[in-house]
Parts: sequence; C-alpha cells; structure tokens
Amino acid sequence: MLALGLVVPLLLAAAPAPVFLSIDEAAPLVAGDAVVLDARGAFAEAPYLPRARVVDWMRLRDGLARTGRLADDAALLAAFAQLGVTDARPVLVYGAADRGWGEEGRIWWTLRYLGHPRVYIIDGGVQAWVAAGRPTMGHPEPGRGVEAWRPQRQERLQASRSEVGDAARRRDVSVLDTRSDEEFRGATPYFSSRGGHVPGALHLEWRALLAEDGRLLPRAELERRVAAAGLRRDQRIIAYCTGGVRSAFVVAVLAHLGFPDAANYAGSWWDWSADERLPVE
Repeated sequence: MLALGLVVPLLLAAAPAPVFLSIDEAAPLVAGDAVVLDARGAFAEAPYLPRARVVDWMRLRDGLARTGRLADDAALLAAFAQLGVTDARPVLVYGAADRGWGEEGRIWWTLRYLGHPRVYIIDGGVQAWVAAGRPTMGHPEPGRGVEAWRPQRQERLQASRSEVGDAARRRDVSVLDTRSDEEFRGATPYFSSRGGHVPGALHLEWRALLAEDGRLLPRAELERRVAAAGLRRDQRIIAYCTGGVRSAFVVAVLAHLGFPDAANYAGSWWDWSADERLPVE
C-alpha cells in the first residue's frame, strides 16, 4: 500500500485528461456508442465518419449578424438534443483539420461549457481518418432526437468583455490573441469594426500549434511554443480571435496540455472592436 505522503504527489503528477484522440484511440468510440459530430457545418462534404451528424457552430450563436456569442442554454441544449447528444454518451467531434478554422474546437468548447463530461476531438480530423484507411460514409446520418440533459455550466470556460478589459490590471490573467499576424497588426479581413488587438494581449496564431497535415504538433513542441508565447499555468488564460472559433480550438489545446484555467472570449474581436469606448493597440 502506498504511504499517504506519496499519494498527493502522485495525484498532482497525473497526466491531464486527453482532449485530442488519435485515430486508434477514437476508432473504438466510433464503433461503440459515441455520438459522432461533423463540425464542418455548411461546408461538410463526403466522406463522413460512420454515424456522423453535421453540426454548424454558426447555428449555435445568439444572432445572425457578426457575432460569436453563444445562444442561450435552452437553444443550445435543444440543438444538441436534436443531434442525439446526451451527457450519458461520449461525444467525438471532428473537422477539416488541414483547411478548417478550428470549428471542432468550438463545438468541443460549447459542450464542455454546458457541462458535458466526455467530449473529445479527433486529432487530424476527417483527413487523418481517411488516411488511416478507416471506414467512411457518403452521407451524414440524420439526427435522432433525445431529451435534453440538464446543463451544469462550467462558467470558468467562458470570459466576458468586462473580464477581458480588467485583465490588463491583473497579474494572474493573460489575454491571448489567436488570430494571424496580419490581423494582430491591424488587418480586418473578416469585417471587424476596427483593426488592432486588445491592449497587452499575447499572440500565438492557432495554426502554429498544428503540423502541415492538420494534426497537433508533438506535445514537447506544443509546450515549447505556448511557453515562448508567454503562457503560464499559474495564470488564467483568456483566448480570443474574430468570432470565438479559432480561440476555442486553442482553449482545447491548452486543456489537452493540462492548463487548469483557460477560457474562450466567445464574442472575441467582433464584440470588442464594435464598442468604440474600448481601447485597441
């Protein structure tokens, strides 16, 4: 039997729960009872993973205009219930990892925010699945409605505009811009009201965490890159992009690496830049 004094260090050293699964890790879940969600939305096309149901993050927002803010809980839960999502079954999400925008991360984050306990992302997306010779379908499966579960919101996974504004005065919080270098310097390719970035924000483009084939870089390289960007585990990390999609993917990566307090600013730059009272750099 382990001495009590050894138990705590061992627990503290335990590996973080995985967020991203390899194809070999995901395959038994696909073949089992997992709900499989294709996060490519309106851009989804064959091939599809077995039993995949298409979900579009843009239909989970609080409006049709330029916004990344989430719809209310009732609307979110109803949408996921229509897809057959229940908190009693694991959920596997995948996207077009080599040419998407991290939509799979946005769906993962939304479900985790609602308190779903077992949500995973297939590392490398549909391309990795096909390259591994796994079975596919020519059409997605229609949703099979279930009763909506009772949400247990994980409030720490979401950051508000006011919290982002307060971050500059706090040493225990860092704001992370996950957009491209050009956007960080002021380009507005996605119709933001103003160019620039949140004052004092760190910068790490989300694609810098991916290999050319869309898979995550090896863990050691991920650790090196997030450290080089100035991210620390003893701080709360608030990530943003344009509409909270790329940043949600980065939050998923940070959770995979064991960062204990990473949040997504869902409104992101669309929300921040639209308020002329807020400063930009």
